[in-house]
Amino acid sequence: MSPVPVWIHSNRKKAAAAYQAQGQAEADRASRLVHPAAAQNFLHARHVMRKLVARECRIEPEDVTLRAYDDARSSIQGLDTIGVSWSRSGPHAFAALMHEGRVGADIEQLQPLNTGPVLKMIASDDERSVLDGMSGDEALKGFYRLWCAKEAVLKWRGKGLRGGPKSVIVPGEFISGRSQTMELLDNDVALQLLEVGPSDDWVAVLAFSG
Repeated sequence: MSPVPVWIHSNRKKAAAAYQAQGQAEADRASRLVHPAAAQNFLHARHVMRKLVARECRIEPEDVTLRAYDDARSSIQGLDTIGVSWSRSGPHAFAALMHEGRVGADIEQLQPLNTGPVLKMIASDDERSVLDGMSGDEALKGFYRLWCAKEAVLKWRGKGLRGGPKSVIVPGEFISGRSQTMELLDNDVALQLLEVGPSDDWVAVLAFSG
């Protein structure tokens, strides 16, 4: 089994801090987010990723330059041997790092949602049948567990959601929460799924390989 990534979860509402952009590109992207809270959530997630890299690599946070793309794997400038991934949902930020390996991370804040239309776009018949056998809060959490697992794997691939959620098949035991860790074979590469937490407020999943 691959070594488990190190990870951080942070709730911005508990941090009581105002986050500043690092560099013009980050400032420009934050400025395009109309709501001030959305801009702070964006900057918070990147702050959390830099904090984790700084801690693990023993450098200053201001020396950590994040490289993020829509259709390629995220990385750290000058630290190409480590794998990184970060995610945000509302005030929640989630960041993960592997010293030698690849990692994808996704977090979603739990909130009521009409999951039917989304499932038609992202889930297989078998995945939907697992959720059909669940009810109430457990069914909602199962949906977010499925979503996070798919997005984490797509980030691990370096594709993001453009890689196609239906191309990732999540085992029923993982969707239901009966197992918080699973091994998958993706394009002949073995990787691990890991649900971290659990929490009553959020779901987060890691996909990783050594």
